[in-house]
Amino acid sequence: MFKISHIMAVCGVVAALNLVTLAQADGVSGPHVLRAQQYWMNLTQTPGNQGGVVNYYGGPVVSNMQIVSVLWGPNVDPTTVSGVPEYLTDLANSTYVDQLSIYDTFLTGVNGHKGTKQHIQRGTFFGQVQITPKHMSLNITDVDIIKELKYQIGTGVLPPQTPNMWYVIYFPENVSIFLPGYGYSCSDWGAYHWSSVRTWASKTNIYYAVEPECGGGFDTITWTSSHEFAETLTDPVSTGGAPTYPDAWVTSYYAEIGDLCQGYYGMLTGGTKSYLVQQVYLDSTLDSIPGCSTGNYTSP
Repeated sequence: MFKISHIMAVCGVVAALNLVTLAQADGVSGPHVLRAQQYWMNLTQTPGNQGGVVNYYGGPVVSNMQIVSVLWGPNVDPTTVSGVPEYLTDLANSTYVDQLSIYDTFLTGVNGHKGTKQHIQRGTFFGQVQITPKHMSLNITDVDIIKELKYQIGTGVLPPQTPNMWYVIYFPENVSIFLPGYGYSCSDWGAYHWSSVRTWASKTNIYYAVEPECGGGFDTITWTSSHEFAETLTDPVSTGGAPTYPDAWVTSYYAEIGDLCQGYYGMLTGGTKSYLVQQVYLDSTLDSIPGCSTGNYTSP
């Protein structure tokens, strides 16, 4: 039986923008990651904002996202535990999503691949689940995370996978995650999204995001989650490297819509609470006025 606990948010006023620096996607095969502030400090540079046409390559998007926030054990930061459910509820059902309908897939890809004929629309927050990880180590890898997701879904702790289901995993501060080719959570990267199948558009694909606790307060959680949310909606099967099917919307140098608007933020207001969110790039082969989104957002 699927077990779920929907914990309502109790969050404070959004703090100043003392955030972990958002990073560009690397031009190698793999997930799209948000590089951590320490990574750029080690290179003595900052990530730049980029532009360019976002092309469609024939892959799926997520039409009507259902979000599950997954707590990796009992020691996730209490502010995250209490705040994420209401935040993700508002994010999924907001004008932030409405602007992404430009990335519908009723077209043929630039590579000649037939489109999936999907419309991106508002979604829902499915619920929050605290799992008891089978893998108890404080040092884990992406392979461990995939195995854990499959195990928790298979045993009914997490809801079954669907083409619209997105599992956002929040970790305790003392859990270190190693991502081959990218390094370690918080010191090298701050978040990423990926899928369990990376080479074809499988109907059983598990879409997920990894959100380590890197400090910076709840603002850091909301903007990294919104970045991964927007990119999962528009490019859930991230192949990395040279864009190809089953990628959906990326540039020719493999940047996604969040990568193109680093350092640009807006506010999402739902009821009496406001949250910091990442602005996204609004351009496609169907749009003649490209650029980062601007302004603020509301829910519902």
